[in-house]
Amino acid sequence: MTPVQLAKVLHLHRSWLANRNGTRANLAMQDLSGHRIPGVKLRKAILTGTNLSNCNLLGADLRETDLFAANLQDADCLGADFSDADMRGATLRGSNLTGACLANVDLRDGALMSFAANSDVKVIAVDYSNLQLNQAMLAGANLTGARLRQSAIAQSDLTGAILRDADLSGANLSQSNLTDADLTGANLTDTDLSGAILRNAKLDGAVMKGTNFSNADLKGVPLDNLDLTSANLKGAKILRKVEDLAPAIQEIIRDHNIWISSHGAKGTPAGFADADLSFVDLSGMNLSAADCANVILKGADLSSCLFVLANLSGAILDGANLESADLSGADLSQADLSAANAAGAIFGAASIRDPGNLAATRAWPTNLTKATLKGANLQGADMSAAKLDHADLTGADLRGADLTGADLTTAIMDRVILDREDAV
Repeated sequence: MTPVQLAKVLHLHRSWLANRNGTRANLAMQDLSGHRIPGVKLRKAILTGTNLSNCNLLGADLRETDLFAANLQDADCLGADFSDADMRGATLRGSNLTGACLANVDLRDGALMSFAANSDVKVIAVDYSNLQLNQAMLAGANLTGARLRQSAIAQSDLTGAILRDADLSGANLSQSNLTDADLTGANLTDTDLSGAILRNAKLDGAVMKGTNFSNADLKGVPLDNLDLTSANLKGAKILRKVEDLAPAIQEIIRDHNIWISSHGAKGTPAGFADADLSFVDLSGMNLSAADCANVILKGADLSSCLFVLANLSGAILDGANLESADLSGADLSQADLSAANAAGAIFGAASIRDPGNLAATRAWPTNLTKATLKGANLQGADMSAAKLDHADLTGADLRGADLTGADLTTAIMDRVILDREDAV
């Protein structure tokens, strides 16, 4: 098709879109390779099997367009809008889709059958491997069974996308938003999902050999039946609900709540010693006076929890969220709070009654002796009078923290961040 012929078709299509007696563009099976048509408005056009390879389609409007089995190989589609388009079987190898919007597109497998003069039937299949889709809008896109090996889909919006049985092995989806995405049965071997948001995503039956979930948000993802043995979960936000815990643990929590609400008249204070409660959401729970010695609370959400006078000696709390938690008078000796978020947390002294004189009270300081607080966020934390003998605060952020009366004589304070914004 010549440029003049194409210009006429586009003119009539614009009139059709504006309801001015035009004609809907039907460019099915046409060879438009190499055309420079940036910003072209082909919304709802018929481009079935059209050859758009090497085209300049910067910022093109291709919403609701029929692009079934179209050839977009090496096309420059920077910032183009493909929303709601039918792109089943479209060839996208080498195309630049950076910043493109593919919201609600259908990118499932599809194939055209070409009938040759000798009556032979040729099936034109598609493989999306090595695609460049960085910063793309793919919310709601249907990518069921798509072959996206080694593709770059970083910093992209895949909210609610359907990726069932898709091959994403070796693909880069780092920092992408996959909230509510369906990845059932997907191949995620060596896939980079670092920093990605996967809240409430479906991962049943997905292959996760060598998958990189570091710093990813996996809240709400059922993980019980998933094989994460070789996956990298460093810094990942993975939260289990209390109802997902073992019945015995749930019963301990119920008895403790009864004990708290009855002021000790009923129930039993919790005993979690040595239990594995990693990545559990206990936010807002009152666990005061609980025995949590050596408990594993790695990555747990403990924000706004009450641990007043609790025994957390030797507890593993690395990466836990302790924001605004109250640990007044708690025993955290030799506990590991590396990289924990304890902004606004209270590590101050608890007031307890003197057994010899019930009318009198005395301050019971929080014990952080030999605790590890490397890289912890302690901004605005109340650490007044806390015992910090030989505590390791390397790289901790202490801006705005109250250290009144705290003994830091033997504490390790290398590279600590203070209010004056210089490291020690």
